[in-house]
Amino acid sequence: MPDQRELLCLAWLSCSDSLGYTARTKLMAQFQTASAVFERFSPRVMDIIGEKAYAELADLRKTGLEKLQLALHKSNVKLCVPGDSSYPDQLAHIPDPPALLFYQGNLSHEEPRAIAIVGSRRETRYGREQAFAIAKELAQQGVTIISGLARGIDTAAHKGALAAGGRTIAILGSGIKRVYPKENESLAAQIIEQGGAVVSEFAPTAEPIAFHFPIRNRLVSGFSHGILLVEAREKSGTLITVGHALMQGREVFALPGPVDAPGSAVPNRMLREGARLITCAGDILEDMSWGQSTQGEQTSFIMPDLTNEQRRLYDSLCDEPRDFTELMQTMKLQAQELNVLLTTLEMENLIEALPGRMFKAIR
Repeated sequence: MPDQRELLCLAWLSCSDSLGYTARTKLMAQFQTASAVFERFSPRVMDIIGEKAYAELADLRKTGLEKLQLALHKSNVKLCVPGDSSYPDQLAHIPDPPALLFYQGNLSHEEPRAIAIVGSRRETRYGREQAFAIAKELAQQGVTIISGLARGIDTAAHKGALAAGGRTIAILGSGIKRVYPKENESLAAQIIEQGGAVVSEFAPTAEPIAFHFPIRNRLVSGFSHGILLVEAREKSGTLITVGHALMQGREVFALPGPVDAPGSAVPNRMLREGARLITCAGDILEDMSWGQSTQGEQTSFIMPDLTNEQRRLYDSLCDEPRDFTELMQTMKLQAQELNVLLTTLEMENLIEALPGRMFKAIR
């Protein structure tokens, strides 16, 4: 884990709007640490990062790390980097994880259940009500709701989670001290008060510049295990988030809408292209295998007597669904033998068949 000086030097680098991901990567490859960049900063660095980024960093360097630390402390802004206990593990494994996060509130290394809800800023009543209701029900089941604090669907999702007394995380395309839109400042404060977090990879005073938002969108999907698309028009920025989600291997869900509504165009198209159709929070919980069973229900279940082969098959389906061919190979069984075992376990209500000759345990 980096020391406090290294964290502050990383924050110094993040305060340059003109220092892009590629230039920053080259800089760190040459100097190894942000502290080394700060200490050995000279005009020669201009060849790596360009004149504009060099000028910005030179001005910030004159201010000094002590003043930067004081400003962060006064604003209750915390810092975390990959490997820290507060840096989300999900995020650390995306193709281009942020080198540093600024945040207020509470972040944790593990978010066992997290769903991003995204959609149009020009939402309809249908979209707003559905986003609120689904977020609320997911939060009641212990799911953390991730969104971008924008107007419309984002706001409805955050409010739904809060209404359930749940946890939600807002990821900004601006600095933490420049909440955008401004009318959501009170919502951001409520998110923090209720145990969630407001997060940005941009410097605390960074303005909500247009190009920040596509960059931010990879974090919205990166924080989550899956994303739900609720209303989006063609050429919507939400499509960028969906693209990141697919590249990061996240599940993509979509809420269908009226075929003649502009906001339904993208979700309905996503459904045709393979997104999972959902109509309620329960659909997401089921598809993610996040059961709603209570402890009492679990303890009341008595496993029937099984043969060694039946037990071995059942155990192999407990972790994740598997297809018939894979089961034949792992179990070293002929098709007829495997069919008999699968049928027996299905009759005992221990497993269920899924589309595509897939099977999973249900107890």
